[in-house]
Amino acid sequence: MRKLFRSTALFMVLSLVTFAAFAQTSGTTGALRGQVTDTAGAPLPGVTVTITSPQLQGTRVAVTDEQGQYLFPLLPSGTYRAEYALSGIRNATRDGIQINVQRATDINVQMQLAVSETVVVTASQVVVDPTQTQTQQTFREDHLKYASIGSGNRSYQNVLQQAAAVGGGANPQVSGANLAQNDWLVDGVNTTDPVTHTFGPNLAFDSIQEISVVTLGKDAEYSSSGGTINVITKSGGNRFSGSFDYRYSDPDFLESGDHFNADVQTNKNKQPQATLGGPIVRDRLWFFASTARPETSRVAPNLYGFQPGSRDFFGWNTLGKLTWTPIANQTLGVRFIDSHANISHIAFSSLYRPDGDARQVQKTRTYALSYDAVLSSSWLANLQIGHTPGSLGVEPMTGDLTTPGRIELTVPQIRSVNYTNHQGRTSERNELVASSTYYLEGFGGRHAFKAGLNLEETSFTSFNYIPGDVSLIPFYDPALCSPQFGFPTGSTCTGYVQTNQGAPFRLVLGTKNPESTVGADGQAVYVQDEWNPIPRLTARIGLRYDQIQWDNAGGNPIPDFDMVQPRIGVAYDVFNNANTVVHAYGGRIMDDNQLTLPSHGVIEPVGSVTFQLNAANQWGYRTGSISQSGVIIDQNLKPAYSDQFSVGLTQRILRNTSIDVTWENRKQRDMFEDYCGFSESGDITEDDVVFIDCLITNNPQGTELRGDFNAFITKIESRPAQWLDLVASWTHGRSRATTSGSALGESQNASTSFDIFPIHFINRYGYTSEDARDRIKLNGFARLPWDFIVGASYYWDSGTPWSVVQSAAAGNPVNIPYGEYYLEPRGSRRFPHYNQLDVQLQKNFRVGPVTAGVIGSVINALSSEYPITIQNNPGATAFIDANGQLQNAVASFGTATAWQQPRRYEVGVRFEF
Repeated sequence: MRKLFRSTALFMVLSLVTFAAFAQTSGTTGALRGQVTDTAGAPLPGVTVTITSPQLQGTRVAVTDEQGQYLFPLLPSGTYRAEYALSGIRNATRDGIQINVQRATDINVQMQLAVSETVVVTASQVVVDPTQTQTQQTFREDHLKYASIGSGNRSYQNVLQQAAAVGGGANPQVSGANLAQNDWLVDGVNTTDPVTHTFGPNLAFDSIQEISVVTLGKDAEYSSSGGTINVITKSGGNRFSGSFDYRYSDPDFLESGDHFNADVQTNKNKQPQATLGGPIVRDRLWFFASTARPETSRVAPNLYGFQPGSRDFFGWNTLGKLTWTPIANQTLGVRFIDSHANISHIAFSSLYRPDGDARQVQKTRTYALSYDAVLSSSWLANLQIGHTPGSLGVEPMTGDLTTPGRIELTVPQIRSVNYTNHQGRTSERNELVASSTYYLEGFGGRHAFKAGLNLEETSFTSFNYIPGDVSLIPFYDPALCSPQFGFPTGSTCTGYVQTNQGAPFRLVLGTKNPESTVGADGQAVYVQDEWNPIPRLTARIGLRYDQIQWDNAGGNPIPDFDMVQPRIGVAYDVFNNANTVVHAYGGRIMDDNQLTLPSHGVIEPVGSVTFQLNAANQWGYRTGSISQSGVIIDQNLKPAYSDQFSVGLTQRILRNTSIDVTWENRKQRDMFEDYCGFSESGDITEDDVVFIDCLITNNPQGTELRGDFNAFITKIESRPAQWLDLVASWTHGRSRATTSGSALGESQNASTSFDIFPIHFINRYGYTSEDARDRIKLNGFARLPWDFIVGASYYWDSGTPWSVVQSAAAGNPVNIPYGEYYLEPRGSRRFPHYNQLDVQLQKNFRVGPVTAGVIGSVINALSSEYPITIQNNPGATAFIDANGQLQNAVASFGTATAWQQPRRYEVGVRFEF
């Protein structure tokens, strides 16, 4: 399989090199185009157009054609200057042209008869692309710098919360998709974690040039049915530039509230980062480097006579980049990203003694090579190669894998001596992406044909077991680790002790399994045509084919996935002036499923057995079982997909201000889950449940697994002057599904959602946790006199759903052995509305070439304290609340267990040159 992957890659690359056959952009660049006319409106052919930019190595030159049209594709995002020259005609210049990734900027110019003057015009910043049918939000460097309030929001993951139709947290849910349906690109290279399908490496925030978020309306080159997030990093320039930014907060910066006592909290946050870029060879070879050292510290309160360990996060996020133009119009980029972190006392709980907690170590690296070439005025080529290895490990804080851990069974259940889990994983994503674009006049209009391929190879190696040498446990008998109690012959048993008032009371045994490895090979090819049959009409017609082959090293087989995905979008520029654009889209997108699917097919012993100590100091069987894992995969299993539709209108309403109103519809179908048991009677008791081998299928017990999203989205972008930048949106919609996207457990193919029929199936379809009927977002900044800059971020929603559930552990009348079931339809109840306002003030001082800034941030300036979690299980006997206090669940059903944190502050300094 791997040899086939490499051979196919080589063959397709060679094919593309000889291919001379969609858009004027790639996933990491934008385009500039327009028409040059005389004062009477007649086209001017032969005009030489020269563009320059701090983001561009050297200059680019184009000559207008017979219709006076010109085109500059594959431009890095940034601010440009264009000069227009023709003998006998007065020269013209346009300054301040903004180029954004995945967008084409139109600049039309009129030239006048004259020979000795140059007319310089500051170009209007185009905010309407009359050719686009996709729903997209672009965040530029200055917006990122001043409208991302506080260090907690200075990450590309949290910036996405400013976009319309986006909910959730650092792993967002986009237009009703779950958090595992996004693709995370850095400079066009896919860095998505292949296991969880969430974001990959972290970056120093000041290394980011631009962030693009595409939600619906994707062209055929894109594969994610949720959001496609493309982070464009800086590249250096012909002048040396750099920055140093430091943000700080500690417990003295916190305010108390009705549900938060600042006097018992220990929250510290340090966020230093630095960047440096410049020329190695002017206009030929640039470098850029950045590093960040995030450091946070939190300590849970002392509630039970001991101080829990400090949850300390120490990380390093480093980027190195070279950008080289060996010959004109051809650019080679090399990038290296290293992101790693060490997290101590990960439980952050008053129930864990320091020696009973754990440490987590995580690492992700990306090595990437990119090549962009303008081979002729009609022919473009792009190549991306990426290699992203990652790892994550959890081990006891003590570093001791021998001593068994302890859990006190009396309330509260204190964990001590050692942590009771040891796990680790490594993953790898290798990718090759290549495309070629050819521009053609004729055949019914103007065409931009694009063809491309994507070859991908992913792998996942993991282990997970209970640490602890069972021979050290009092009264342990090796006969317990035997087939008599379900353990396979030759098993290595490990375990921990549950105590009663400090004395051994119960013993939990599991098996120590070797590492398992799974993988997948994916191939995709696509073709796309951006067709202009008339100047004001654009049709984007695309077709994509994806295929995935799974490998789980002798586990239960998985059928290959493949799907043909047609997509079409239409944009009509009503008055042919990029002021009023009607757009529509329809298409199908196959889900890029994560490697948890083949990992569920791995065959190995799983589970645990609990023994209880009797009066004769002998361990006797109490409960639990060991079974062979290896979920059976339905050999007719189909890949999940989304059918997506949109219709909208974009209107320029003021200078540099546009409003877009779009109706979006997303139908998720052929979702799949594991089905593990059934009952032969309508009244389920524990004895009635008959277990079968778990089966991953599209339709457990004939149930359709689905998700539906409908919304009207209003978005306003306004940059009426250099000193003001605003982005606002209102999303009015509904998100419903049979499985929720709010937790990874329900987006990775094997949860308890549909295991036992019918009780696990009842009330499953309903409103998901990200459903808010109305969301309003306003973000922006203003440059004020005397070098003051104020930024603000406001969020309001009408309340998200919560569900009423019953758990198996509650001793409920429906005696299912595990999991939970819904007493009411999913999402039947609602939190109250929620709002938060964050503000930031920066005062700059100029000292020679250096700009120094002092920064103050206020998070939750209104000091709101809305509930964010609710006790939703009326049958539970007890629970521990957010402050570590034991509560009676029946009496507290429907009451909040956690609240929005009240007002808090952060200070910082910043230096730029």
